[in-house]
Amino acid sequence: MKKDKVVKRTKLSKTAIAVMVVVCVLIIAASFIFGGKTFSDFKNAYFGVNAEVVDPTIKVGVYECLSGEYKQYGKDEAAGIELAHDLYPEVLGKNIELIYADNRSNIYDAKTVLQELMSQNPSFVFGSYSDTLTLVASDYVVAANTPAMTITSINPLITANNDFYFTASFSMAKQGVALAEYAVNGLNRTTFATVKSMRDDSSRAFVRRFRKRITELMGSEDVFKANLSVDTEAGDYKSYIEQLKSGNVEAVLLAIPPAAAEVFMSQAKELEYFPQFIGSREWDTKDFEKFLMSNPELSASYPSVQAADATDTYKTFIDAYYNKYGENAAEPSGAMAAAFDAYLIMIRGIEDAYDNLQNMDMEEFRENAGTDAKGRALVQTYETALSTGIPAGIHIRDAIKEISGFEGATGVLSYDGSTEVNKDVTILHFFKGTKMDPYVVEDDKTVSGEDDIPDIGADSGE
Repeated sequence: MKKDKVVKRTKLSKTAIAVMVVVCVLIIAASFIFGGKTFSDFKNAYFGVNAEVVDPTIKVGVYECLSGEYKQYGKDEAAGIELAHDLYPEVLGKNIELIYADNRSNIYDAKTVLQELMSQNPSFVFGSYSDTLTLVASDYVVAANTPAMTITSINPLITANNDFYFTASFSMAKQGVALAEYAVNGLNRTTFATVKSMRDDSSRAFVRRFRKRITELMGSEDVFKANLSVDTEAGDYKSYIEQLKSGNVEAVLLAIPPAAAEVFMSQAKELEYFPQFIGSREWDTKDFEKFLMSNPELSASYPSVQAADATDTYKTFIDAYYNKYGENAAEPSGAMAAAFDAYLIMIRGIEDAYDNLQNMDMEEFRENAGTDAKGRALVQTYETALSTGIPAGIHIRDAIKEISGFEGATGVLSYDGSTEVNKDVTILHFFKGTKMDPYVVEDDKTVSGEDDIPDIGADSGE
């Protein structure tokens, strides 16, 4: 019995060797027959286009705060991605596999999970909630040439020096311009002030753009009666509020987090000072809305990620939401809708990237790519994408950049050659405990000059 087994293994070994010899001869012959073309070309011509066995799965990373301090927000964003995945689990005939990477809401765990996530070669990455945690991922996605999209993080540094990180929400700078348009043309206010945290540099572009656009609309920077930097950790704002009150400031831009804004506005209420308070999209939470509804003396406005008018995609989103969570579920958040849009944009980007690959002239591309190492690597990237049927990260990135007029659940989104989304800004307004009709600032009015603009006037309270 043992001898028979040995004989069979020997015969199998000789057969395997014979097959290997035939394959080698075919490869050598291919180099002559196809005049220097790649083995991929030879394989497709000789064995057929579908000869290569390809993993039918496209891996997508969900890098989020699924535990820790920000888990409520991270899970909200993940839920929007999952809802879209339930409806659209495939692209290009391949299954989409969501790979979860819980950064636990801190930068130290984030680095470890990012290494693990990127080792699995995802085609795309979503996340994370929190500007800081998103910035941690920046170097990883660039090193892997993998496009990524943050759902609600809007720090301008995310896209400033990163050609692979996209945003799904409008930037702080665009919010500043939109809110200035609203304060002057929507509210007819004539005197203004800005208040920012002395430890928060991320709001700098927000404040600068607001002040610059107000000055353009009003014709003078004298309309600003105060430009304050406050200590949000101390939580005592009464001296600043007295300064604003004595200056008869009608509209105050509070570039501080919602928790700090609640304290600031509550102290203003105690001092009987009731201007129009204006904040960032960061205020767009159910908790902050409840605060305003329970304090009817206060008047406040801020941008919302959600569009003023429901699109057909929003109706698809909302139907899917209540079908999944039940008719009695709480209203979905704007972040969930933005995450739903981000997933749809990814799908569109992958499809467009594949169409672009199919329509390109590979012979001309090879000639133009050059013969240096970089050129050869670029050619190999395209040939691999064609043979596997899965576009590479650079192809998906380039395709998303060209998306324009995409109807999402949160409005019409465009990238127009950038990694930063362009869309109308919807501003919510609360007056006497009532949520008023939203005010919309069209996208073409949210761009005003460069991000790197000088400060107007001098800050006080430093």
